[in-house]
Amino acid sequence: MPVFIKSFFNKHFPARQLLIRQNGEVKHVVLAPWLQVSVLAIIFIAIAWISVSSIRVYMQTHQISHIEQTQLDKQVQWQQKVKQQQQRYALQQEQLAELEQKQALLQGMIESLPASISKDVIKLEGELESSPINENESEFHEPLEEDKTQNEHAQTSFEQRYIMLNQQYDTNFTLLAAQINQRHDAIIEILQGTVLENALAQHLTLSTQTTAQGGPLDILDESKIPSTFLVIADKLLLLNQLESFLTALPNTLPLPAAKYYISSNFGLRKDPMNKRRAFHKGIDLAGWHKTEIFAPADGIVLRAGRNGGYGNFIELEHKNGVVTRFGHLNKINVKKGQAITKHDVIGLMGSTGRSTSTHLHYEVLIDDKHVNPLKITKALSRVW
Repeated sequence: MPVFIKSFFNKHFPARQLLIRQNGEVKHVVLAPWLQVSVLAIIFIAIAWISVSSIRVYMQTHQISHIEQTQLDKQVQWQQKVKQQQQRYALQQEQLAELEQKQALLQGMIESLPASISKDVIKLEGELESSPINENESEFHEPLEEDKTQNEHAQTSFEQRYIMLNQQYDTNFTLLAAQINQRHDAIIEILQGTVLENALAQHLTLSTQTTAQGGPLDILDESKIPSTFLVIADKLLLLNQLESFLTALPNTLPLPAAKYYISSNFGLRKDPMNKRRAFHKGIDLAGWHKTEIFAPADGIVLRAGRNGGYGNFIELEHKNGVVTRFGHLNKINVKKGQAITKHDVIGLMGSTGRSTSTHLHYEVLIDDKHVNPLKITKALSRVW
């Protein structure tokens, strides 16, 4: 083996002379085999070192690029999460706004319900809590596993509460609609076929021209409320107008029930004085002398004093074109132009004027047309 190596070195690395000419002189340098081997080894080592270093630099550069790409991917994912959270937050805010408008409408309707409808069946829930999602993009960070669980739980809780409140509002509006429709239909059915229909139509027309109203404008955002709910709200407004109309009518007779009897009805009869056929434009309510006579509804005194066959006479003007008249009074307790409240004592029963005995002659006029007071009272008593 040493002979082979020695032969290899002598063959490939023989002693060589290197001639160098400088300033006219020639010099020679002998390159021994060991020097040639050393130089070759140094060159080989340098090449190997450069190759290894280049490979390491390439691998590090690739690793850095991979890390940077990973960071970019994470940033894109975070931005997507931010966008998803913002979208979810915007949806929650929209849902909250819808619930708030429904609640405001429901509360307003409950407060506006007439006394004829019970409020006990309606149940209101507290306002929905604010969204747990952070809307500030700059504060977003990748959540820990525990944070993710809490966030998902909060989102699930919000959705469950939203569904519950939405269902509850739907149920309450359905209950309200049923009661409002029932009350409305009952009133319309009772008023059909009576002279009150025309008075009602006139009242609804004039109600749109009502004065002495005002206040800050605070309207509902109808775009966030289902049209079916708005229909119910409009039906309630109409019902309140009906109730207002009924409240202003003389829905009772002007005497306590135990203190009178009907001695003459409305319509055709024999006149008590001459026994001839005549039309009786009111009803006669007989009772004890000086029995108190009450105003059947709020109104203004149009006339108070002597009036021919009526004797001592009072005429009251009420709302919606309704007028009531009271004749044969023993005493008048009011004067012209005086404002009268329902159940105020306006006079005492007597027998003045064209009368055969103590009684009250009572008339009701609607739009200057005489109507049967008993028919009106009976119809209105069914409403209440």
